[in-house]
Amino acid sequence: MHALQEAQDRPALFKQHLREVALAIGFDDVGIACADVLPHGDFLEQWLGVGRGGDLAYLRHGPRDQPQALLSGARTLIVAAARYPRSGPEHKAIAAYAQREDYHRVLRSGLDTLAELLQAVAPDSRTRVLVDTAPLLEREAAQRAGLGWIGKSTMLVHRGLGCHTLLGELLWTEEIEPDPTEVDHCGTCTRCIDACPTGALDVPYQIDARRCLSYYSIELHGRIPPEYRDAIGTRAFGCDDCIDACPFGAGSASSPAALLPTHETLARASLEELLDRALESFHKHFAWSPVERTRKLGLLRALMVAIGNHGDPALIERVRPFADHPDSHLREQARWALTRLRGSTSS
Repeated sequence: MHALQEAQDRPALFKQHLREVALAIGFDDVGIACADVLPHGDFLEQWLGVGRGGDLAYLRHGPRDQPQALLSGARTLIVAAARYPRSGPEHKAIAAYAQREDYHRVLRSGLDTLAELLQAVAPDSRTRVLVDTAPLLEREAAQRAGLGWIGKSTMLVHRGLGCHTLLGELLWTEEIEPDPTEVDHCGTCTRCIDACPTGALDVPYQIDARRCLSYYSIELHGRIPPEYRDAIGTRAFGCDDCIDACPFGAGSASSPAALLPTHETLARASLEELLDRALESFHKHFAWSPVERTRKLGLLRALMVAIGNHGDPALIERVRPFADHPDSHLREQARWALTRLRGSTSS
């Protein structure tokens, strides 16, 4: 704090100290951008217009390309990235980003600390912290701030950290000299496209949410279409295939993360354990993590498909009660799972 105050009249030194403070808080990188209108707002509208966003109606809330609409008079957009470790070579039931405390709370807490320091430097200034839920093109903001580029997977790719990062933003009404915008380094690489189990990346840089496994197991609180159930495998929440395939960030893939350490209770959980926890108390076991987003019914629906694919006939009695569940989607997917599990006993 003292260093920031001393450096406020020396722009380069101020940015250096700001970065040091952000890293001390636990962020892995931070970039500075102006708060002007972001690029590609029209692309989002076109993508939604042709239906590739599926039923993600919240993406229509906006405008999402105008940071100053979120804080009147904003001049600076600070973007912070926090890394999380990847799961490893085998599929986990829970996607890597969700094997930890809810990043919304963690990143917001760190950015709140940074905002307090900035307001102490400029008492008449105003700030606003944003973590995922506000209408903002976060990846465009991160690219403008020099943190990475939007890859063919549509995820932000950081040269050192790869795709395994989560983003938070801080708007400020004072001005800081922006960092250079990052450029695309994907080149001819198509590893993420080739890795997608459902071909959801059929057009580079444009995901089709209607074919994405994460969309069905996290975002869409409904029926997982039969044609995608085999591809779900034993996943119960999300899919890491496209980001795990990216060659960037391999050097730091498994090292511990300061802000977002892995919780082994989620990383190592079996499908049966996840089912037990959801039934005992979904709130107790999952409300502190990103898994809360799918709600209890959503997790149970995905678990039915994952258990069916797992093929262990010992789980038949665990699934059987859901075959008569009041929720039609859960009931149908439980019956599908029972068919698969009973088939395994005769093979």
